[in-house]
Amino acid sequence: MKAPKRKKARLAEPLKGPAAGKTIIIAAGGTGGHITPGISIAQDWLRQGGSVILATLSKNLEYPDIIALARNESVSIVAYDAPRLPKNPLKILAFAKQFKSAYQLIRRVGNELNAVAVVGMGGYSSFPPVLYAAINRKKLYLCEQNAAWGLVTRYMRRFASRIFLAFGTDEKLSAKYVVTGNPLRAMFGKPPKITGRARGKKAHIFFIGGSQGATDINSLYSAFSSDAAAKNYVCTVAAGAKGADALKASARKADAILPFVHDMPAALAAADFVVARCGSGTLFELVWAAKPAFLIPYPYAADDHQKANAVAIRAHLAATIFDVRPFAVNEALAALKSFLQNPPKAQTDRQHTAAEQKITRYILKDL
Repeated sequence: MKAPKRKKARLAEPLKGPAAGKTIIIAAGGTGGHITPGISIAQDWLRQGGSVILATLSKNLEYPDIIALARNESVSIVAYDAPRLPKNPLKILAFAKQFKSAYQLIRRVGNELNAVAVVGMGGYSSFPPVLYAAINRKKLYLCEQNAAWGLVTRYMRRFASRIFLAFGTDEKLSAKYVVTGNPLRAMFGKPPKITGRARGKKAHIFFIGGSQGATDINSLYSAFSSDAAAKNYVCTVAAGAKGADALKASARKADAILPFVHDMPAALAAADFVVARCGSGTLFELVWAAKPAFLIPYPYAADDHQKANAVAIRAHLAATIFDVRPFAVNEALAALKSFLQNPPKAQTDRQHTAAEQKITRYILKDL
């Protein structure tokens, strides 16, 4: 295991607010789908005067949002290498050794900084802090971003004081389950006004490929840009770091091909239509923007949770789901053209209270 990197909190002056004097551990590792909502909760906790221990994987230390959060003197960053449960029985011993090391680090820092609660954001990397809460009788809160619940939620929910769900469910649940929606990044403020497109202006399609599973969406853009129907549209493509250069070489000059989009609220506000995967964070950003979406679930997501997310979000978003496996670009192109000609209509359901604010209110009330 790598030597963990840690930044100790240095409080310049006593903090004021309802969370003053209360330190919570937020376990947010794995992918951005777990990290981003965790940081959003951390930011709201800090605004209320509290302190945060962000527990994440060592590989995430260069993640821009984590770097920004670490500048706050009320934040401690604890990084470790939590292992995945191996399928090979011969690797169980190595797994146990690495997991024990991660757990001991969390226990030492949590006890040293007097953490009063743990907020688990899901994913295998959150399990050491979640187990720390269960064993040491700390308040435990679980955030489940996906419509298909992950292993941490399924196995550790009995120890949790509250489970915050991004998506509602038809299952009858106890009062400790609360549907809050998914916390959005701090850059997502007041939703944009919904206005009509100016006469004579081409419609704008935003293709969001991202870092995982961008290949199919990039190939769909290539097929669309070569089709006669594309003359009525201008496109922006978030193609991912690995695919941007190759896609740019064959793209139309009027289209913008980017490895990443740093100002996502502005990009969504400028779009008339969006083509995207179905991670929970992306879907709730689309609800925020209230733009018609052509959704392509990532077929290799754990428990097929992206398909479940897409089905669940249609009650709140005008969306068409294209889910042909293996991905067939010609079929996708035909479906996309049909979507653009007859976009779905739905009553948008923008949240009046941000999810992170709902979550911190429940935690404060409980503590």
